[in-house]
Amino acid sequence: MSFEFFLENALDPTGHISAVDFHEISDLSPEELGAFASAWFHIPVDRQRSIASAMVEHAEDNPDLDFSAIFKLCLRGDDEPLLEIAIDGLWEHDDRSVIPGLVDVLRSQKGYEVRSAAASALGRFTQLAQEGKLLARDQETIHDNLMQVLEDEEEPLPVRRRCLEALAPFNTMEINQHITLAYESLDPDLRASSIFAMGRSGEAKWLPILLQELENKDPVIRYETAHACGELGEEEAVPHLILLLEDDDSEVQLAGIGALGQIGGPLARKVLMACAKDGDATVEDAARIELETLDAYEDPLGFGVDS
Repeated sequence: MSFEFFLENALDPTGHISAVDFHEISDLSPEELGAFASAWFHIPVDRQRSIASAMVEHAEDNPDLDFSAIFKLCLRGDDEPLLEIAIDGLWEHDDRSVIPGLVDVLRSQKGYEVRSAAASALGRFTQLAQEGKLLARDQETIHDNLMQVLEDEEEPLPVRRRCLEALAPFNTMEINQHITLAYESLDPDLRASSIFAMGRSGEAKWLPILLQELENKDPVIRYETAHACGELGEEEAVPHLILLLEDDDSEVQLAGIGALGQIGGPLARKVLMACAKDGDATVEDAARIELETLDAYEDPLGFGVDS
């Protein structure tokens, strides 16, 4: 199928588009994108959602496919389900050109679901800022817009929660105060977001709180805390995370394994090797994946320790 025929087929509500056909709209040139846009806005929204969802799925299966230009185009639309699909499709895309579109969705009057998704997506860029990989003016734009929404008590709580999580890597005194207030809240979702933010902050001072919360009665909190410990990467957490491998909740167990893989170190590796022979298929698979990731991280060229 040619690019032109793809567009004709997309415009036909009964037209079938196979997986291989999507290669025609990968990595579009500016001219092709213009032609695509002219056709796209004549396609019924249900058809747009179906095509965009397929693009997300195919891109996940094939990293060589690049639909980012089309997803950015979708950010200009008003259909909220389509916006959420586009934001999902841009999850791995860290080019600064996507920032204005995400900010526009965040500051819009749209529903809290899609605005929350935009806030979370902006959180990828705050991580880049922490790593010194974002322009100062982009950092300021993202920080200021997220902070304004976070501090506006008229905003829906789910959106404010995602803003808190997204802001955490900036790790300023002001943001840490918001994390503390959220942690002291009686709202369980807000407390969960505070723990998530503690991990993303990269600030080791939160570790005592996290080690305490690993024993929380709520499995959701234990799950979030395990991930937060993994994000912080402090080996002091390893003995506490090991206890999660006997947790009654299987998701908490897997979160513990994931955290051990993120932290690494001799003890974590030893435990993961034992888990890989545990006998529980799900635990074994998860442990093997973490061990492979550790091996790749510690020996990226694959020479082996004895080389």
